[in-house]
Amino acid sequence: MRVQLLSKRYAQALFGLAVENSLLEEIQNDMQLVNTVLEENRALRKVLANPVIDAYKKVNVLKDLFDGKIQQLSLKFLLLITRKGRERYISPICKSFDEIYKEYKNIVTVQLTTAFRADAGLREEFIAKLEAFTKKQLELSENIDQEIIGGFKLNFEDYQYDASIKTQLKRMGKEFSKNLYVKKY
Repeated sequence: MRVQLLSKRYAQALFGLAVENSLLEEIQNDMQLVNTVLEENRALRKVLANPVIDAYKKVNVLKDLFDGKIQQLSLKFLLLITRKGRERYISPICKSFDEIYKEYKNIVTVQLTTAFRADAGLREEFIAKLEAFTKKQLELSENIDQEIIGGFKLNFEDYQYDASIKTQLKRMGKEFSKNLYVKKY
């Protein structure tokens, strides 16, 4: 079974339980914490992915790490996945849960790329215009890429708006390379 499909199914099951038990915000925070811990700790990822280590030891490692730090529902979910031999999919499940949560809460992640750090006024203007356009709540992520020279790039959902100077210079270069001059004499 493909990882994306499997992780989405597990995430939907956890999401349903979280909504049913009125623990949605807490479970969301737990999944973010678990994903962060897994991304930052290479040794933990290796232990969970190692087929030689039995599920009992992996369950104990997860209990030691997360017991008392996350909701019992989240912990039981992680332990169940580990007992079923799906522990290597925990990180994709956390990411899928985040996607389902954002869709449920009507939140869109927007990526703004500028050559230099954007000031607060510009950020607020972007957010206001995009919220009016999408009719959704925005979560802004900023990147700095000095190669775009100036202007900005905006990515959200399946849309990309590129108003960078680098792209405009490329377009002008293509126009000038056509050589529309026709010699009359």
